[in-house]
Amino acid sequence: MAANSPQQVPAGAGGAADSPVGGSIASTAKLSMSQKLAGSLSRLRRGGKSSMAGSSRAEQLRKDIDFTEHTWPVDKLFDYYGATPEGGLSSAQVLQNRAKYGWNRLTPPPTTPWWIKYLKCYADVFMMLLLFGGVLCFVAYGIDQSDPTNLYLGAVLVIVVVASATFGYYTESKAEGVMEGFKKLVPKKCKVLRDGTVMILDAEELVPGDIVELGDGDQVPADIRVLSANDMQVDNSSLTGESEPQERSPELAADANGKLITVPLEAANLCFFTTIVTAGSGRGMVIGTGDRTVMGQIAGLASSSGSNEKTQFQKEVDAFIKIISFVAITIGVTFILIGVFVAKATVIEMIVFAIGIIVGTVPEGLLVTLTVSLALSAKNMYVKNVLVKGMPSVENLGSTTVIASDKTGTLTQNRMTVQHAWYNGSLVSIPAARNRPQLQAAMKPGVLKGPLYAPQDPTWLKLQMVATLCNNSRFVVKGKDDDSKPPIDLAKAVEDPDFNLLGLECTGDASESGLIKCVELLRSVEEYHQACPKIHEIKFNSTNKWQLSIHRPEDPEAQHPLLVLKGAPERVLRMCTHIMVDGQSVPLDADMQHKYNQAYESLGAMGERVLGFAYREMSELPLDYPFTNKPEPNFEFKNLTFVGLMSLIDPPREGVREAVAKCKRAGIKVFMVTGDHPITAQAIAKQIGIIDEDKYAQGKAIVVKGDDIREWMDIQDPEARQARWDWALSHQQIVFARVSPAHKLLIVENCQRRGENVAVTGDGVNDAPALKKANTGLAMGISGKDVSKEAADMILMDDNFASIVNGIEEGRLIFDNLKKSIAYTLASKFPEQIPFLLYVAMNFPLALSTILILTIDLGADMLPAISLAYEPKEADIMDRPPRNPATERLVTRRLISFSYFQVGLMQTCAGFLAFMAVLNDYGYNWGTLIGLGINWTNYPMICAVGDNSSGLGSRECGFGCGEPAKSFNGLQTLYGQYSSRSEDLEFCRDGCPIPFNGTADPFVEFSEFGFRGFPAEGQWLSNAVEAVCTRTCDWFRSLTAEQSAFFIQQNDIFRARLAAGAIDPNNPFGYSPDAQYALLLSAGEAAQLEAYCSAPGSEAWGFPGRGLANSDADKAPQGGWYWWSGTPQYWPNLTQQRNVLATAQSAYFLAVMVSRWADLLVCKTRKESLFNQGVRNKTLNWSLLFSATVAAFVVYIPPLNTVFGTRPVPAMYICTGIPYFIFIFIYDEIRKYRIRRKPRGWVKRNTYW
Repeated sequence: MAANSPQQVPAGAGGAADSPVGGSIASTAKLSMSQKLAGSLSRLRRGGKSSMAGSSRAEQLRKDIDFTEHTWPVDKLFDYYGATPEGGLSSAQVLQNRAKYGWNRLTPPPTTPWWIKYLKCYADVFMMLLLFGGVLCFVAYGIDQSDPTNLYLGAVLVIVVVASATFGYYTESKAEGVMEGFKKLVPKKCKVLRDGTVMILDAEELVPGDIVELGDGDQVPADIRVLSANDMQVDNSSLTGESEPQERSPELAADANGKLITVPLEAANLCFFTTIVTAGSGRGMVIGTGDRTVMGQIAGLASSSGSNEKTQFQKEVDAFIKIISFVAITIGVTFILIGVFVAKATVIEMIVFAIGIIVGTVPEGLLVTLTVSLALSAKNMYVKNVLVKGMPSVENLGSTTVIASDKTGTLTQNRMTVQHAWYNGSLVSIPAARNRPQLQAAMKPGVLKGPLYAPQDPTWLKLQMVATLCNNSRFVVKGKDDDSKPPIDLAKAVEDPDFNLLGLECTGDASESGLIKCVELLRSVEEYHQACPKIHEIKFNSTNKWQLSIHRPEDPEAQHPLLVLKGAPERVLRMCTHIMVDGQSVPLDADMQHKYNQAYESLGAMGERVLGFAYREMSELPLDYPFTNKPEPNFEFKNLTFVGLMSLIDPPREGVREAVAKCKRAGIKVFMVTGDHPITAQAIAKQIGIIDEDKYAQGKAIVVKGDDIREWMDIQDPEARQARWDWALSHQQIVFARVSPAHKLLIVENCQRRGENVAVTGDGVNDAPALKKANTGLAMGISGKDVSKEAADMILMDDNFASIVNGIEEGRLIFDNLKKSIAYTLASKFPEQIPFLLYVAMNFPLALSTILILTIDLGADMLPAISLAYEPKEADIMDRPPRNPATERLVTRRLISFSYFQVGLMQTCAGFLAFMAVLNDYGYNWGTLIGLGINWTNYPMICAVGDNSSGLGSRECGFGCGEPAKSFNGLQTLYGQYSSRSEDLEFCRDGCPIPFNGTADPFVEFSEFGFRGFPAEGQWLSNAVEAVCTRTCDWFRSLTAEQSAFFIQQNDIFRARLAAGAIDPNNPFGYSPDAQYALLLSAGEAAQLEAYCSAPGSEAWGFPGRGLANSDADKAPQGGWYWWSGTPQYWPNLTQQRNVLATAQSAYFLAVMVSRWADLLVCKTRKESLFNQGVRNKTLNWSLLFSATVAAFVVYIPPLNTVFGTRPVPAMYICTGIPYFIFIFIYDEIRKYRIRRKPRGWVKRNTYW
């Protein structure tokens, strides 16, 4: 029979209750590591505080805890640590041991002060660039305080930086919680034998060699070698994942082959730091404290494996910000140099330009948009039972390529459920029903495949009886948290089709709980026990591997007790001489033995935990017989009748198989990582689709055992060791079974080495290192320990694997939606940058002010960009493979091309059409605009007038003379004398008025025919600027008689030609090269100068020291007039000139906003047509209205005109954006259509972002 058993059951590991097949004794795997460990000295030495340092410590932490003190004879143990059995450690020895081993506390990792962490949030290129822009704004305002725009702009930029840095610090300030979680596990007090006296001490005072007493409910204060035990059991679930308490004894247990089990985590004579004593009592010696414990190793792993490396998403955002910042700095420096050395712009003008380039290049709202979008996604994931702790992990989960999932509680229901039974020589299925109506429905013919049990069969009734009576588990019908609620009436509850009996909490171990949930629907367990009261009992233990109870029979006429027994099937069968068939007890023959073996092997192969059941009517004893177990049982429990087998398994959760299938479609590998037996793990993996039969047969699926990993880690050659890992991880489907915490961490690290993005699930303290190391750590919300929750990035509130897949879908959705938000946000950069580049490169009027750029980025665009995070998923989101970070980044070349050079270019064209339409309607022809930009708002424009297709218009424009000097060479000028009285008397400040026809002012730069012009310097003129702008008596006296006569002659010729109608209106001075001097001096002006300059004080007359408005700007043309309101004017009107530019800028802003509405609509999808996607996103629909409202308020509400420098714009100029709105929409629909029709075509390769 042993030869046919399906698997090995390690002795001392909990017996039948822990064995997947109920206690099979076959040998399947040699424990070669036991011999190696026993023969080697500790790698994790107990001999000093510096035994693990640097890289060697990190390496050793990744191996199983490896010490040998538990294999030593007791005498050697006492000698080694200087203790005695009677007195423990002496006070002097305690001090020596503490000096050698340190205190019994976990070493916290080094920490950084909070304020340094906060300041580091500002040490980001993006932040520094925006902060630099803000400083420039304040500098500009300090130089010129007449315009408060720069002050507002600087304040906004600084607020954006501070808010982003503060929020970033807040979201990243959770990292220190892991070690705090470990500290909560450390016991506070313990009983210690020192100097011959038992005393109560703080646990941190313990040193190796201390003798510690342990009792029921105590928390183990250190790693302890058991010296004596009285039915002691410990709960190791937080370390090993074993769900049932483990028995502890002074001796090492042996496996089925007689070899001692020395692997520390499986040794029966060790108790581990922070575990709980659940039953019995014992005494032991401390052999490990603080960091030199199993818990210390796990804490060290959690600290060392906690990589500070950013997520792929964060890396991509950082890379994008660096690129954008580099572009901004490069463009800024390049064009500032052009402005200084070519355009001869002033410092303040270049500061304004630098601000514009920074604001126009850097997407100020991007960080806020990303943060809000991730926070929104985290909220959506919470609805799907996934609690997100670190927001970047939301998208990171969507990039997952490998899920390393726990089995128990995640893939399975974490409750044992009866699946099959064997009786009457036949194997039958048992439906797992939640209530009686569901059971009745399942029992109907044709509902379930295969044979089902027969509830009225006499053998089944006997099997039901043994399973019910030989069972100490009971239903918990009273709520723990609310005493006011009445207990559940199970008799009525099971009739309710909505009641879930399987989810009801039970006392007792998992197997017994599974049995009573099976039989309760047939007959009340409580009623059965009342009908057959228990007389005596022998509890289950790892030596016997069975449980026995004796009951009074239900028949009131019965005179003899009834013995029922359950346990490991081979042990139960050995105690039987008969077997029940069709309700009759018949001798157990070879044929029935063969059928038993076949059934046992079949159930074992399915990974189910098998229990055998037997009974005997004790006809030789009366009901009042005094049963006892001390010192030995005083009754016979052999010659039993074997009734049958029942098998249990922790069944898969509902929806897990579908979730695994969804992962496969999405190209995500699902690895099962469990401490359970390989056969059980493989069986569950096949049930839920982690392993496919065909893949397993083809060698593409594999089950890796913990012993395999131990052998790999013993390979000295790193390349050979890595090759073994690569060989295993190259399989398509993998199950890891019987693995330790260190193994789980190694699995994660090797997957990451191969470029995988790994998501890991875990619930115990032992899972903390892997959870922290994984790209995404997912802790269990229900069954998880606090430490695992602290180490994880997310918490599964329902412990369900299907929630992980929902989270991955949400992560992919947020990646899609973030790309959409970025594509939308960046599309505004092109129409924001181009005006500034033209402003410097071509001295073109600035089409969009800096404050309006911020209005777009932080006002009108913010809500639409965020609203894209609400966009529903596209149809193919879980049919795509995981994104490859090397090729599919958050921001790609194709996305930049789409945003800047496709949609962005169209928006720019819409804006310039509106901008130039406004200027044209105010009389500024497009051809005259180049060269006027930098000085447009500083000096009045002087234009030569001519006829064009739309009537009278500007033919050539420029700037004249600057503001007159108030003093020159120590002499106060006439302008200075008047300006000292009042600003209202500052004549000619912006330019002198043009004399009316028939009048003249010989000192001003205008004649009655317009601007005098700047003739070529040469024979007749040595200084053109002096002849036009610096007209003084000294200048007039410096003219020779020949020069004066020549100038007057040219003026007379012009007047004569004008009177004769021989002047071309579009080129009035083109009749002769000498005509350029025609307006410098007339005969009348010469006479006036003669008179003025002979009067006293004439040296103050005119404009001494006056120069050009701007020496490098386009100079005003000869015959030019002030030009505003579309007609020549006699007086300058700089205010109206500025208003025209503000109106044109407002039109540019509104036209861009109209085209951006189309951009928002096309960014709703990456590939699907908008007609298929629909307009279900109500937030986006409202954001369109919000955007329009912001634009309208900024332009049309009077109080905001001053702040934003805008002017109301007639509706017809807004309509210039509508054709581009339509064009953008049609263009993008055609582009997406081509992508869908030809997935590998040119359009997909070059435009799919």
